[in-house]
Amino acid sequence: MRRFAAVGAAAAVLVLSGCGGEEVGDKPDLPDETPALWNPCDVLDPTTIEDAFGTVAEEENGETTAPECRFVPAAEGDPAVTVNYLLFSGTLDEAFETMDLSPDATSTSPQVEGADATRIIVNAGPKNLAVSGFVANGDLIQSINVVDPAPYDEAAVVAGISDLLTTLSKHAVDSGVTDESSAAE
Repeated sequence: MRRFAAVGAAAAVLVLSGCGGEEVGDKPDLPDETPALWNPCDVLDPTTIEDAFGTVAEEENGETTAPECRFVPAAEGDPAVTVNYLLFSGTLDEAFETMDLSPDATSTSPQVEGADATRIIVNAGPKNLAVSGFVANGDLIQSINVVDPAPYDEAAVVAGISDLLTTLSKHAVDSGVTDESSAAE
């Protein structure tokens, strides 16, 4: 019986080796990195930035795998704007617990339709104004950072960030991002 099993295994090897005579083609080119699933620039453009902050800016997008939306001002002294995102399974408050905020910064939480939570952090100094806005929709947290050199209009920058948080939140809701992140839980 042992001899029969050995002969059967040898025959199977010979039969299977006969199937491998064809040459296999080249492997397909696959991306080295997974493309990002979200790009904050999908809903923002230089006109939106000009409306929000009064600055003419050129849009610069990040890479496909790491989108970051930057609006570089055309004129020196105008505000620079960066928009980004992260996926975070906790709340916006939990995300803030991991951040090192300046003791001089002020924080507000304006209401934004469709958002789970929002936060605007303002750090006004003698040389420039730094304002960051955050909006959470499900696991998606989008952020806007504005740096405006002196002289600056703090109220106008905060109002501009608030408007953009609303735009970003609406886009997330309309895109179904909140449904997808809720379904993942």
